[in-house]
Amino acid sequence: MTDDATADLAAAPPPSLPPSTDVPSLAVRWEGLVLTVDSTTLNTFLRRATRGVREIRDILIEPEDGLLGISVRIRKGLTVPFRGHFSSFRLKDGLLGFRLVDLTAFGFVPIPNWLIRRVVHHQPPGRVIFYREERIFVIDLKPYLPGELSLHIRDVVCENGEMKLFFGPSHYRLDRLLEELDR
Repeated sequence: MTDDATADLAAAPPPSLPPSTDVPSLAVRWEGLVLTVDSTTLNTFLRRATRGVREIRDILIEPEDGLLGISVRIRKGLTVPFRGHFSSFRLKDGLLGFRLVDLTAFGFVPIPNWLIRRVVHHQPPGRVIFYREERIFVIDLKPYLPGELSLHIRDVVCENGEMKLFFGPSHYRLDRLLEELDR
């Protein structure tokens, strides 16, 4: 091959690859994003979400030892500390789902679902759904996240007072942005 032929090949644009079938072509994509939320932020949101529940005296989220722990003190005569953990985080189509595992009082007395339903009942209609048999929560984040955003949570790690969400392949569709530019 001559030097001129090599220069022509180097100047030619690379062949465009078709977009993956599960991601629209007009999108930005990424992988490896890590979102860190400290316990102060988590507790601020949780306390505001539960402030209308008279039975709850105090609530605290503690991200430690790989788990997102929760402690709840209720007002029903005695103050009873509750303890539990969240697991199985998923985020799809603006809906955040997770499971509440091993919620107990005194470390061994299982907690009935009435307290959990009471917290959910005090949320705006449709914001939180609670599946009591599996103790799964689904929180509607669509009003706060753009519909063009698709996020895949690969892992959630809780340590040093922080919750870290590790995102896998995710994308943001640019269709709406391009429509705005065309106007």
